[in-house]
Amino acid sequence: MQGRQTNTILYKDFDLSMRCNPVTGKLFVKKNDESLKQALKNLILTNFYERPFRSDFGSGVRAALFEHYTESTESTLKNNIKTAIENYEPRIILLSIKVYGDPDTHTLTVNIIFRGRNSNVVSEETISLDRIR
Repeated sequence: MQGRQTNTILYKDFDLSMRCNPVTGKLFVKKNDESLKQALKNLILTNFYERPFRSDFGSGVRAALFEHYTESTESTLKNNIKTAIENYEPRIILLSIKVYGDPDTHTLTVNIIFRGRNSNVVSEETISLDRIR
């Protein structure tokens, strides 16, 4: 039995795309790593003051697209992301955060390496943002 991986569902969230199963009519769900990745993306893409009554929820990454990108911007974003994950996503153990910015095209890429609190599986989520205006 050693080394055998089970398909135990540790985390389960509804799919934010709000698509339904055509047969059952129930919402699709995201499980385990996919659930954590969806939660991370939702947390990272939320700006401060965007949620009513929770002004400190989020990371401010989208707002940084409209700032001049410097090394201090990178450091601030890493701290904001780390704080957001520690405060609002207790299911995740953070292993690494990398932020890449291109000041010429006003794009940001956030790479997060993590694992679930009750899992040994290491996962990676990359979120890319482009300034449209």
